[in-house]
Amino acid sequence: MKKIALITENSREYGRELLKGIAMFAQEQRDWTLHLLLPSYLKKRTALKGFDGVIARIVDGGMRRKLKMSGLPFVDAFCQSPTPDPIGVDSDHGAIASTAAEFFLARGFRNFAYCGFLGTTFSDLRCDAFTRCLKSAGFACEVFTHPEPPSDSIFFAEKAAVPEDPVPLTNWLCTLKPRTAVFCANDLRAYQLLRLAAERGIRIPQDMVILGVDNDTLLCSFATPPLSSIDPNAKGVGYAAARLLHAAMEDPAARKKHPVFHVKPGELVERASTESHPVEPAWLSDALVYIDRNMSRAVAVEDVIALSGLSHTSVERTFRKVFGESAGKYILRKKMNEARRLLAKGGLSGKQIAARTGFASPQYFCRTYHAFFGHSPFSGPP
Repeated sequence: MKKIALITENSREYGRELLKGIAMFAQEQRDWTLHLLLPSYLKKRTALKGFDGVIARIVDGGMRRKLKMSGLPFVDAFCQSPTPDPIGVDSDHGAIASTAAEFFLARGFRNFAYCGFLGTTFSDLRCDAFTRCLKSAGFACEVFTHPEPPSDSIFFAEKAAVPEDPVPLTNWLCTLKPRTAVFCANDLRAYQLLRLAAERGIRIPQDMVILGVDNDTLLCSFATPPLSSIDPNAKGVGYAAARLLHAAMEDPAARKKHPVFHVKPGELVERASTESHPVEPAWLSDALVYIDRNMSRAVAVEDVIALSGLSHTSVERTFRKVFGESAGKYILRKKMNEARRLLAKGGLSGKQIAARTGFASPQYFCRTYHAFFGHSPFSGPP
């Protein structure tokens, strides 16, 4: 049996999902035994005696040196360094950031901000990618740049509360323009921002929308309003880390230094903190949220009219003024774009996509998709 040491926090969703991914691989191998260790355990000189390999979220140089001194193959599942020594696997921070940017841009936001932990690698990478995506679309981004404590305190002693000194974050929050879309480095930072916004009378999502990363279901559900978040696919990171460690244990040549392996993120899970559209009048924003929430239903123009309390003529006039198209065409475009997104993601049948976009049958969905894009959903580019 191979004895594997796991050194990672497990109080939050990311750490737990990472461990689930490692456990999945271990169950497939049948000759792995997993042992969860605290970083403080490494202070013992014989801490890793009897182990065959290590998977760790390495937060500082001291931890890295101790792992190297052990002589064991190890995988870094945090990647503070751009060239981990020797093997590193991490979430694809660029893909996470582009998911956030594309989501906000599709909603029509024009004011953007990023709030993270300055000097922490994962946060800085997400910030750089997010601002780069927005710049390519012609938009600027406000960034919270107050210095943060060392990364080990963030990951092994973090608390879901406001910072010890909330003044810098509060002051920055109050400088943001109305209808700003804020992307946060993780759910913890987003939760803190929600708390401070409530204290300052900033309404979420009416005045500002906030999006986190980790899809920490407990933290997202405790937040007021519930927090939207991107799933970073930590389970996939854990599985990949275990696979790389297995290769390194079987073949010493696999331990050579190489670039970080990046794992694509999962879905953006929308909750109330982003359920808003930066449009006027207010009833129109409510109607757009209703359409988004009911993507799997056969939403009709009559539903929008009933929600608005206005006449058919008034509703159609407003949609044409704001979007340049009728309410019916807007609803159809939203459904077709969602179908195209699901097709690009892969793994779903025509029947499943039809159900998720509110079509009564896959045949009706395919005919509508062909009429809208000029090709069938499965014979051309998504």
